[in-house]
Amino acid sequence: MTNNYLSLRSIFYGLKKQHVLFLAFSLFTFCITAQTYVEDPDDIEDLLNEASPGDVFIIKNGTYNDFELSISEKHGADGAPIVIQAETVGGVTLTGESHFVFKKSSYFTLQGFVFDAEGDNSLVKLEGSNNIRITRNVFELQTEESIKWIYIGGIWDDHTFQYTSHDNRIDHNTFQNKTTPGHYITIDGTNDGDEDFRQSTYDRIDHNYFKNNGPRADNEQESIRIGWSEMSESSGYTTVEFNLFEDCDGDPEIVSVKSCDNIVRHNTFRKSYGTLSLRHGNRNRIEGNYFFGDDKAIGTSDSGATLYTGGIRVYGTDHVIINNYFENLEGTRWDAPITITQGDAIDGESSSLSKHFRAERVTIAYNTLVDNTYGIEIGFDNNGNYSKKVKDVMFANNLVTGKTNSLVNYVDGNDQGDGVTWSNNLMYPEGDASLTSDNSTFDSNEVTVGNPYLEYKDGVWYSTETSPLFTAGVTSIMVDEDIEGQSRPDESNAGADHYSTESVRYAPLDPEDVGPYSDEGEIEEIDQLSIATLDTFSAESETQTTTVTSNMAWEITADQDWISVSPASGENNATVDVLVSENTTTEERSGTLTITSSTLSRTLNITQIGKDPADGLDELVPDSVSASEAQESNGPENTLDDDFDTRWSAEGDGQIITYDLGALNTVSLLKIAFHNGDSRKTYFEIAVSENGTDFTKLTEELESSGTTKDYENFMIDATQARYVQVIGYGNENSAWTSLAEVRIYGIDSKLSVTDNTLAADLKLYPNPAQNEINISDAKQQLSAIEIYNIQGQMILSKSIQSSVKTTIDVSRLSVGTYILKASNTNNETTFKRFIIKN
Repeated sequence: MTNNYLSLRSIFYGLKKQHVLFLAFSLFTFCITAQTYVEDPDDIEDLLNEASPGDVFIIKNGTYNDFELSISEKHGADGAPIVIQAETVGGVTLTGESHFVFKKSSYFTLQGFVFDAEGDNSLVKLEGSNNIRITRNVFELQTEESIKWIYIGGIWDDHTFQYTSHDNRIDHNTFQNKTTPGHYITIDGTNDGDEDFRQSTYDRIDHNYFKNNGPRADNEQESIRIGWSEMSESSGYTTVEFNLFEDCDGDPEIVSVKSCDNIVRHNTFRKSYGTLSLRHGNRNRIEGNYFFGDDKAIGTSDSGATLYTGGIRVYGTDHVIINNYFENLEGTRWDAPITITQGDAIDGESSSLSKHFRAERVTIAYNTLVDNTYGIEIGFDNNGNYSKKVKDVMFANNLVTGKTNSLVNYVDGNDQGDGVTWSNNLMYPEGDASLTSDNSTFDSNEVTVGNPYLEYKDGVWYSTETSPLFTAGVTSIMVDEDIEGQSRPDESNAGADHYSTESVRYAPLDPEDVGPYSDEGEIEEIDQLSIATLDTFSAESETQTTTVTSNMAWEITADQDWISVSPASGENNATVDVLVSENTTTEERSGTLTITSSTLSRTLNITQIGKDPADGLDELVPDSVSASEAQESNGPENTLDDDFDTRWSAEGDGQIITYDLGALNTVSLLKIAFHNGDSRKTYFEIAVSENGTDFTKLTEELESSGTTKDYENFMIDATQARYVQVIGYGNENSAWTSLAEVRIYGIDSKLSVTDNTLAADLKLYPNPAQNEINISDAKQQLSAIEIYNIQGQMILSKSIQSSVKTTIDVSRLSVGTYILKASNTNNETTFKRFIIKN
């Protein structure tokens, strides 16, 4: 392979001593691989056509104009990549329209170059390629166009997903001086030409230095964009870690995450206008990042927009945001340290994927906010355009201090009610600061107001021996270390840092920690092992899939014989199926999966609900309901309207709500949903009667769980009864008894075998209804229809002759729950409940 421009020789001959270690980590040794010293790069493409796995091509130091290299369908091997590198790191400068393209290729390493380029090409483009490593380069591009500097995607016409990008790594590079739209790094993917979009997977972006991205563009100038709206439902499994962002001002989103199942951790953001934004996608984990304002003044863009240093902004579901640190940030509304706006759509309810989906089931725990102009901001509605309130957002064990404004700001007065919960947080307003924007307070188990006794050292506020300790306020996620990588016990300090004398593994990054010159050898990889959480399993036999993220071999064991996994062992990243057998009892059960490697161990809690005790029973629909007393607008009929937001309420011991089943039935189960049932216990008894006068109490005083707003089950001895009473004795906070919904189950004696056939055959639709409701029964000759309100009053009666379908005008009925009684020509009857909605 020699010619006038090439010299084959050992790479170690004539090299300066200080470069030996660098070359040793990145190249295979002289005796087992071919190493080609390239003095003229014009022939590099021909050389690559003849290359074998493990070959190394060293470009002689110098400046090369228009160095354009396109590599297609060429492959190295695992452990033996084909390497293209500069003679020394930073020794080769590529100018003009220099750029690289890898297409349908794998196992290449590109390292050591300085891109001082111009033009309208991506500097490095990966199309349907995998295991490409881009390391120890400097990237700078002078252009007037919108250019994505490094782009990872698919093949534009590959609609069968034959060539997908995955497992690429971008590490120890510097990206600097971007002045036009486009991203420093774009993670894209492949689509089937229609609606199936799949992101490149398991890519890693680490130890890079991103700086001087600006001025602010109208859009599309993020430093990193992962996915985009059309592929936001796909899982990327991208990891962004140990990067430094400094003066990255080009876009409101410094890092924009627009897909699912990604990790952003141990990065440092300094003096950057904007936020780390979870813009689209679900199940992303943001952990151990540092955000510093560094006294950067509030700015103004060319279009007049106000620019703030910010933290994290959140949309979507099932995210975990833990162990992050925010200091000296100016941001508000879009750019507060922690920003939870309202949304303009709800996940699963919109056909558009470009919406701002409300935050839902988001855990925000063990974060530190200190000396910011604003703190946690919730509820910004963008001038009324975002009307969807957040749901199931948990703030736990966070530390918030500040001297100005409010530590918790309900923007535009939009308190989210029970959509946001708080547990074991520590807050300390100083100076002119207030706790909340509306002067509301928290219960002691939600927020403790007190001095955190922090100490300032090495540019960070840390916990001390005297900082207060709290138990974990959230148990659905595993948080076994703090922002520094030190162990976090069950009882630990609030905020990102737990006081410890253990050695520090993760600290804020400085320029010398990242980029091509951060060290002379390979950075030792940190052992990684994590397993994603799963939803609660149904009572039936069910399989769910979890994700293992690791760089080691691992093994999974279960502590219960009703849990099994496949595969039970593996190495590196993988998906694992978790199977549970049917739970034939009515009790919820739980078990634990333990995943272990040579150095780490993690656990995953498995929960399976019990069998519904109503299975095999009839629902006994009351003819009417009454109460001894009722608060105005909170009458007893609200307990039968299928609306958990309405209720019956009455104050005082012995308040009674009575349900008339219309006939003697066998009663064996009550399902009751309690108003504010997730925050307090309610005390009550259950009684029954055959005649409405003589009641027998079937229970001692019972209490609700205090943990759910959903139905709770109360079994009683099977008893003949027409009337069922719930006798209330208030709740743990007051004398009020408040029931949201009540359902009664047992054996319906009103139905004969034939009647049950009639009930099974009769269909009502739509239900809920608005203007009309259809009644169909192909097997029975219906003769009459009667409709009753929940108080038992008949409000409509109609004789009919139909064996197929009857349509009833219900447009004059008020919103609520109604009972339809259907009779056939054999004088058999059945009852159906239906709802009228707005």
